[in-house]
Amino acid sequence: MLALGSCIAGVGLLATGLLALLFRHPKAPRWTRPEIVAMLACVPVTVTTGLGLGYAAFGVSELLKGTGDPRGLLVLAGVLIVLALAWRGLRIGQRLKDYAVVTGDLSPRAYLATEPTLLVDETPPPPPQPRTGRPQREVA
Repeated sequence: MLALGSCIAGVGLLATGLLALLFRHPKAPRWTRPEIVAMLACVPVTVTTGLGLGYAAFGVSELLKGTGDPRGLLVLAGVLIVLALAWRGLRIGQRLKDYAVVTGDLSPRAYLATEPTLLVDETPPPPPQPRTGRPQREVA
C-alpha cells in the first residue's frame, strides 16, 4: 500500500506543478481563462493526490503495526527522488516565479475578485433609507 500510494501521490504532485505552469503562463490558451475550467481541471488532480496520500498513510500505519512491507519505504524514497528531479528538470518553481514577475504578481483572473469601482465623474448612489412601518416624511 505504501508503494502504491507514494506512486499515485507523486503523479498527483507532478500534475499539480504542470497545471500551475499551464494556468499561470502569461500566454496561456484562451480556454484556461474561465474559473470553472481551472476548478474542473484541478479536481481530478486533487483527488489523485489525496488518494495517493491516503494509501501512503495506510501503508505507513501497516508498517508501524509490523504487518507492512518495509520495501515500500524504498519505493517512497525513489518516488521522492524522481519527483524532486522532475521538478528541478522542468524548472517548475523558477518558471512560476518568472511568470509572477511578468504578470505583475497578479493572477490573470484577479479582476473577478475585486470590488467594482466608480468612475471619476460618477457620484455614489445615496445610502438606502431604513424601512420602518411608518411612512417617512421628506424634509425640504
